[in-house]
Amino acid sequence: MRKTVVLYVLLALVCLFGSCSDGVVYEKIHTIKGEKWQKDKPVVCEFDVEDSTVFYTIYMDIRNSVDYPYQNLFVFMDSQSPSGQVSRDTLEFILADVYGNWKGKGSRLKDKQYFFYPKVRFPNCGKYKFTFYQAMREDELLGIANFGMTVQKFNEKKFRKEMEKRYREQQNK
Repeated sequence: MRKTVVLYVLLALVCLFGSCSDGVVYEKIHTIKGEKWQKDKPVVCEFDVEDSTVFYTIYMDIRNSVDYPYQNLFVFMDSQSPSGQVSRDTLEFILADVYGNWKGKGSRLKDKQYFFYPKVRFPNCGKYKFTFYQAMREDELLGIANFGMTVQKFNEKKFRKEMEKRYREQQNK
């Protein structure tokens, strides 16, 4: 009897903690050695899409130091589909406002998660590969400590909340 109760409690805990994942399908945050992102050292994120009918939300995770010399960060992103097709895009992340106030949270290192692709569906199942290069026209970009990507299953409630937050931010400008 006692073993059965313990088993049920353990099963309940596993279910409870398993449901707290917030739908995260993939999360990888790379450490940039010495907070110096080399132009020729890409950050690579790969994950498998098992269901092409599901919508996902993609976030970019950036941690910069307060010594980062710019307001923004430009990044080249190469996307490779399971079929091998590669496309390139240029991304811009605003790390500080025009007055030099950092967007992220933290003291010396500022963490910010960017709502990147709010609702995207991958057309095919299989492995997707994203390769990121810093595109700031410097061989060694100082002040970027971490760069990564989080992929979650799309959550309508979270999406609406984020859109409302963005709307309020635009109204306050």
